[in-house]
Amino acid sequence: MKKLRPLIAGLIIVGSVTTWWFLRDPAQEGVLRASGTVEVTEAHLGFPGGGTLLQVVAEEGDVVRQGDVLAVLDTARLSARHRSATAGVRSAQARLNEAMAGARPEERASAQAAARAAAERHEQALRDVERLRELFEGGAVSRQRLEQAETALAVAVAGREQAERHAELVEAGPRQETISALRAGLEAAQAAEADLATALRDATLRAPFDGLVTDRHREPGEITGPAQPVITLQAPSNRWVRIFIPEFRMEDVSVGQTVTILSDGRPDDPFSGTIRYLGTEAEFTPRNVQTQEDRMKLVYPARVSIDNDPDLELKPGLPVDVLIENGDDVSP
Repeated sequence: MKKLRPLIAGLIIVGSVTTWWFLRDPAQEGVLRASGTVEVTEAHLGFPGGGTLLQVVAEEGDVVRQGDVLAVLDTARLSARHRSATAGVRSAQARLNEAMAGARPEERASAQAAARAAAERHEQALRDVERLRELFEGGAVSRQRLEQAETALAVAVAGREQAERHAELVEAGPRQETISALRAGLEAAQAAEADLATALRDATLRAPFDGLVTDRHREPGEITGPAQPVITLQAPSNRWVRIFIPEFRMEDVSVGQTVTILSDGRPDDPFSGTIRYLGTEAEFTPRNVQTQEDRMKLVYPARVSIDNDPDLELKPGLPVDVLIENGDDVSP
């Protein structure tokens, strides 16, 4: 019995090889078959700021174009704040313009007139002191009267200096620090107005790309928070299949290589695709494994675009097979 075991094992091997030889598909020799699922670009769209939904225009199943309005927030309060900010910009601009222009001609003339009047009072007080001093020395007036005149002269001198400095300041205009402060105030007002203008624009949700509305998460009257999804939009024209390539077949695959895509519903009517991405890190197996047996388990992710499906028959989530011919026979 022990002598028959090697013979039986040999017959089994020969039978298996013979069966494979007759059942194999010569057309598939050297072809890598990888299974995957159709995926699609999908965006969950919402508003940067929260608010009450005024309109939800898009319905599930709608085909929309880039820029189409999908939903709108109630902007009554936001519009009022924007008008207030716009008025603040005009006010800050007016204050800066006034400072830059300097004093009006009437203000300069008034300051100069005040300086001349102060100078005349100073000269008159000086003459009074000189006259009273002579009279005091002759004994005609008391010392008290002279001291009162000298006090009036000191007041006139101070008044003249103050009026002349005021006239110089009016003529020179505002200080540079004042101009800088007013300009900074204008910039702050402009930034506040621009922020509210952006918020108003963001209160209208528009389609970022051509696509298909697959979900409508909110209804008019509901309050939505910042970044909460209101509409889910898919881009059916941007579909792909994610597959995994065994490590020992990576040399047969390259970016730009044309592949064949088969679905269970159309096994005899394939689609064409192109390898757009090949991963650089293995998955499912630790990178520190060194044995040959475990290296055979290493796989690398790849992304295959769908090139010829204008009727969108390959729906997202559909399982498909990707056939990759030997890289030696296919140019990238």
